[in-house]
Amino acid sequence: MPRRPPVRLLALLMSLLLTACAAYQAQHTPPRAVNAGPEDVAATLEAIAPAGDFTALGDEAQVSRIKGEVEQAKASLASKGQYSCCVRPACSQCLLKYGHCHCREAVKKDGPCCGECTEAWIEGKGAVEGVTAWDILEKKRKILEEANKPH
Repeated sequence: MPRRPPVRLLALLMSLLLTACAAYQAQHTPPRAVNAGPEDVAATLEAIAPAGDFTALGDEAQVSRIKGEVEQAKASLASKGQYSCCVRPACSQCLLKYGHCHCREAVKKDGPCCGECTEAWIEGKGAVEGVTAWDILEKKRKILEEANKPH
């Protein structure tokens, strides 16, 4: 029976080389564009570097300016029907994560609201008639139970 260690060794080396190439390609290829749905708009939102005048501001002035711009963005989206929050003052989480807020509709339809809204409901800042903080917490509990069920 003839021995073929060089052939087996060559085959092993080739498979290692191809595996290494595939791994390199996977690590260094830019991600494909994602067709983001309403729940995944965060994938398409990008931060924009602030202009030079912003970086010249002190820390407190930068925070104040950001807060003002967030409030302006929420008001603008609300006037277009794209920001309808279930608490007062309106959350910022949805703006920064999704670019819109529909927590009010979700709460009315027995669905969950965002984490910031949940916290605001607990603090007594809910703004939807007929809904209580207990209702919100019960919805979150059901979601957690469903997510933790063994499959």
